[in-house]
Amino acid sequence: MILQQINSIISRVKQNNEKSRSYVCINCGCPVKELIKKYSPTVLKINHCDNCNEIADKYIEFETIIILIDLVLLSKAAYRHVVFNTESKNLWKLAVIIILLESYCLWVETFKVDRSSPQSIHDPFLSEKSFYLSCAQIILGNVLLYIFMVILSAPSRGLLYINHGNHPLYRSKLAFALNLLRGLTLASIGKFFFLPIMIWKENSTETQIAVHLSLVIIYFILSLIHAHSVVANCSRLASIFIVIFSYVSETYIITELSLYAKGHLF
Repeated sequence: MILQQINSIISRVKQNNEKSRSYVCINCGCPVKELIKKYSPTVLKINHCDNCNEIADKYIEFETIIILIDLVLLSKAAYRHVVFNTESKNLWKLAVIIILLESYCLWVETFKVDRSSPQSIHDPFLSEKSFYLSCAQIILGNVLLYIFMVILSAPSRGLLYINHGNHPLYRSKLAFALNLLRGLTLASIGKFFFLPIMIWKENSTETQIAVHLSLVIIYFILSLIHAHSVVANCSRLASIFIVIFSYVSETYIITELSLYAKGHLF
C-alpha cells in the first residue's frame, strides 16, 4: 500500500515536470508549448512551430549518432535540440571526459618531467603531481572562459527577456546560465581531435603538430561561437566578439598564472 502511494506521488511529480517543461523550435528558436501532441496511447503527432510552420523538433525521432554528427557539423538545429529540448543528464560525464583528455594532453606537452633528470629519480611522484596541476589549470581555464561569457552575455540576455519575457527558458538567469554551460560542453566536443596528435605524435614533425593544434583550437572557437549564438539568440557578430574576447582573456590569465607558478612555486 505504501509503495503504491509512493509510486503515485512519483508519477504525479513526473507529469508536473513534463507539463512545466519548456521547449523551442529547432529551426527558428521561438518557444513552443510542446513537441508532441498525444491523441491516444498509440497515436502521437509531432507539433509544428507557429512561427515558421516547420516541424518543431525533428531530432526526437533520430538516432543519437545522427545528432552527434550534426553537432560536429555545427548544425544550429542539433544544438537547439540538445540544449533546450533534452534533459542533458549525461552532459556532465562528457564534460569530465573532455577535461581529463585535455589535462592529459597538457600534462604530456608541458608538465611531464624528463625521466633522465635527477629530480625525477629522487621524486617519483612528481609526474603524478604534474597531472593534477594540469587538471587544475584546465578546470580554472574553463571556469574563467564560462564566467567571461556569462558576464559579456548580459546584454543579450536582456534582449531575450524583452522578446520572450514570459517564457521560462528566457525569464530565469539560472536557466540562461545552465544553457550556456551546456553549450560550452557541446562546443568542447571538438577537443577529441587532440587524440590523433597524441597517437601519431612520434611520426609527426613539429610543424604538423602545430598546424593540427591550431586547427583544433580554431574549430573549438567556431563551435563556441555557434553554441553562444544558439543559446543567446543573438547576431553572429555579437557572438564572435563575446567568444573571442572571453577566450583571449582566459588564455592570457592562465598563461600569466602558469608563468608565475613556475617562477615562484617550483
